[in-house]
Amino acid sequence: MGELFNRSADRQRLRESFMRAVRGRFMIGFSFCFYWIWTILCCTGPDVDVGVLGIVGLPIVPAWFLPLICMALASAVIAVHFKMTRMVIDNPVWLVVLTAVMVMAALLHIAWVIEADGTNFVSCTLYLLSSFLVGVSTALFRVEIDRVFGWVGTQQTLYQGIIGTLLGATLLLLLSFASEWFVYAMQLVAAPCAVLFLWRVIGGLPKRRLYHAGCDVKLHFPLKFVATSFVQGAALGAMYFASFAAGSDAISALGSFIGRVIAVLVLFVSIVFVRLDFNRLIYKGAFPLVAYGFFAIASFPLMPMFGGIVLIVGFCLLDLVLWSLGACLMKNMGLPAPWIASCPGAALFFGVLLGSVCMHALGSLRVDLPIAFDASGYFVACALLATALFLSSSSNMKYGWGTIRPGDGGLSEHGFESTVRFLAAEHELTNRETEVCQLLALGKTRRFICDDLTVSRDTVKTHVRSIYRKLSVHSQQELIDLVGREREKLIPDQPEDDSFV
Repeated sequence: MGELFNRSADRQRLRESFMRAVRGRFMIGFSFCFYWIWTILCCTGPDVDVGVLGIVGLPIVPAWFLPLICMALASAVIAVHFKMTRMVIDNPVWLVVLTAVMVMAALLHIAWVIEADGTNFVSCTLYLLSSFLVGVSTALFRVEIDRVFGWVGTQQTLYQGIIGTLLGATLLLLLSFASEWFVYAMQLVAAPCAVLFLWRVIGGLPKRRLYHAGCDVKLHFPLKFVATSFVQGAALGAMYFASFAAGSDAISALGSFIGRVIAVLVLFVSIVFVRLDFNRLIYKGAFPLVAYGFFAIASFPLMPMFGGIVLIVGFCLLDLVLWSLGACLMKNMGLPAPWIASCPGAALFFGVLLGSVCMHALGSLRVDLPIAFDASGYFVACALLATALFLSSSSNMKYGWGTIRPGDGGLSEHGFESTVRFLAAEHELTNRETEVCQLLALGKTRRFICDDLTVSRDTVKTHVRSIYRKLSVHSQQELIDLVGREREKLIPDQPEDDSFV
């Protein structure tokens, strides 16, 4: 049990670090909040008759369908372009241009909603232009905010995500009671606010390191991260399209608010009190919660509120943890922000589209098989549980899935211990072998290890022999050198002072 729960000193440290995040770096959370609100507002509106646009097969689609297509394509283009050129825009003035594009996208979207005539040529043009600008600017802003997340690291990204989620959930709840003109005003204000807060943050950071970090490294494709984001998106698409097909929102504004607050509380308690790594949080926590939500909605269709709240808890938890994982890959593995923002981002958006199309296909069977659409919830739930079981395997553990805990703050805070955990996970060392390996890497003698772990000399000898065999070393000095080399690979050079508060 001692390995599962944090010690009292660790709990106090985590609480204090969260309070410092609230007091000192809240602008990151505010930027995240307004970006999130702007994206949601720009993806809402009346149903769209895409038959007017010449697209057959999906005669009526939700307003967010075309913006999602543009987001997915824009993210994919950013990833391919960066891989081919390694080019980044390192002038902060670029944010002014991005602000103008986001405001223009909001204006076009508002004009389209006011026009509200899907058969009108002007209305179709407004929808196409606004969707294109929303998709492109959403993908570009993800890159910019990911730069900051990669700078502050795993723990601070999680904290700022919590702050932004709480603030955003509160604002969205208030907007549900506001007039449509107030909502339009918020849509126009949200983009400048998001960029302004991000500008204030970037103003205190060293520009070259912020923009060019990781641009000269070998790009590792984050396959597991991409697969996880794709599955997350597919489940989201299934939920969104099922709600659209039902003709109303299955999850009310209040239910959405409650779900996000619960998710934040669950995540905060998990970080402070329990030693959970990314592998457990994502595949043994968030994914099963989403699956249980689909089970509940399919089992109790007359009471969708409970299942809807569980879905929001699971999706919100998954979203926050994946943002934090992206920060880990950037800060501790040296991968660049454009790569980490665009690859999983494209997978997420394409997943939403695929999930929507699949739900539409299942819904079309309703004429011949009425239970098909309702039973699709069971299918999605089972698919999520099976996927979580598959992705939680021990493969690819070296890149932060089963060794790094969000509450640790990444390798930069506990570099030596985290490096040993990486090696242990990669080479499948047991828990006891990991403890022995850590002491050996510290230069401790076998007699000291016997006394410290309260085991016999023969037991230590057996563990040492197994460790040497698994790590392909032949002496304690070779083991020490291996840990040193691995730590240099995993932890990029840090400036003496990376604070901007």
